[in-house]
Amino acid sequence: MTQTKFAALLSIALLAAPAAARELPERGITRDQMVEIMKTHGLPARIDKDDRGEVIVRSRAAGINFDVYFFHCVDGACREIQFAAGWNNSTATPGKINEWNTTKRYLRVYWKPNKVIWAEQDAIVGRGTTENIDDYLTTWESAIKTFKQFMKL
Repeated sequence: MTQTKFAALLSIALLAAPAAARELPERGITRDQMVEIMKTHGLPARIDKDDRGEVIVRSRAAGINFDVYFFHCVDGACREIQFAAGWNNSTATPGKINEWNTTKRYLRVYWKPNKVIWAEQDAIVGRGTTENIDDYLTTWESAIKTFKQFMKL
């Protein structure tokens, strides 16, 4: 491969990749910072409130709406987050959900009343940089897409 072609491919790869890891306070990430990181991944993101009044970040990946919940927060910065998505689904069965949970990793799925299914991924983000958040987002996007296909949602 010529140096020109290699340079062009490298430039494209760097443009497509999320921004380099940034420093975060040890206390964790704010909702505003989470929105910014998600947008660098090409995801829509906005701060909102859920049905219980909790301040969350809403987004969408692989055609699926999902929320980001924040835990162990001090002065608006949080050390733990959770990605969560839910579906009303009349075709899912507890057996299919059990099959997912026993054969797949990184995405916990469970059944709720009225044939509602939930998928969640927990993340510890109070580690000083955004690098692990980038990894969690990439894993979430991949796992939720695989789950959608697995469950035929």
